Amino acid sequence: MLARRFGRLSRFGAWIVMASLVSCGEQSGFVNKQMTLAEAGLQDPNTVAQDDATAAGTPTSNVADVDPFAPGDPQTQPVQPQEPANPDLPNVPVTPDPGPVTPPVAPPAASPLLVQVDTAPVAITADQTRTVTVQVDEGSGARPPGSDEITVVSANPAIATVRPGSQPGQFVIVPVAPGQTQVTVTTKDDAKVIPVQVVPGVPVIRLGVNFEDIPTGGDLDYNDAVFCFSGKFAHDNHSVVSLAPQYVSIAVTNRSGCDHLIYIAVVDPDGTRREVPIFRSRSQPTFNAFFKTGSKLDVRMHVADNCLANTTWVNLGSVVTSGPNTGRPLVEVLNNVCRTTGN
Repeated sequence: MLARRFGRLSRFGAWIVMASLVSCGEQSGFVNKQMTLAEAGLQDPNTVAQDDATAAGTPTSNVADVDPFAPGDPQTQPVQPQEPANPDLPNVPVTPDPGPVTPPVAPPAASPLLVQVDTAPVAITADQTRTVTVQVDEGSGARPPGSDEITVVSANPAIATVRPGSQPGQFVIVPVAPGQTQVTVTTKDDAKVIPVQVVPGVPVIRLGVNFEDIPTGGDLDYNDAVFCFSGKFAHDNHSVVSLAPQYVSIAVTNRSGCDHLIYIAVVDPDGTRREVPIFRSRSQPTFNAFFKTGSKLDVRMHVADNCLANTTWVNLGSVVTSGPNTGRPLVEVLNNVCRTTGN
């Protein structure tokens, strides 16, 4: 270290001497050109400094930053880079990520309000009513409906009307005149239809359909062909109508001296006919027939030729057309009376 400093001082002194000589030469006129360092036998101080730094192990790129008079080795201070502020960019606050978002769950759809009611056809006579009970179910079980949850309407009030019943959820079908209609029970989501038939006549449990075979001048005993049966029916002399679905056993008797042809059919409300094959009255059979609510009984008798010439089929509603009994019925339908005796 001392040797390097001594060398530097020596070169510094040589510079002073050379400057003095040049100055003196110029003033005395002896020197007319400037000598180079090489001519003066001196080295370029920059080259010497570079050589010294290389010999000491210091990179040449740092030589210019070294203070030759500073004690000790120079210390390098780390510099932290600074991003320049940009006044043109807005100062936007950073919102932290909330993480995954669970979408809202829609409430379950409301269950439909369903009607529960017996939709079996109703058949009533003019002096009967029918009470009907309605319940509703919206998925939690059947219950009586609220006053504003159902509507009950008759399609033809001239045949039958409806009115509220005595209990919640009840309504009453009220007959007006014979005929067919329907009553509809409706909620906001559902509807049920009840067929209604108002039938003529009076209700009976046992009845007899009794035929007369000699209308002109006859005895009008109405026992020449008799159909006797029991069940829930309504009748007048023109019709026999079932008031409920039922199986019926019909017994046929004959107290006439003639053997007549007999035809029987059950006619359903939709017009379907279910017929019993034609038979002779003297066979006096017993047969079963099925009736739906509102089904009608169609019975006819063709008087045998040997009893009355040129006759036609006689059915419910037929009347005597000539003689002293003109206008009298040829068929008599009676409550709880079956004329099974006589000639």
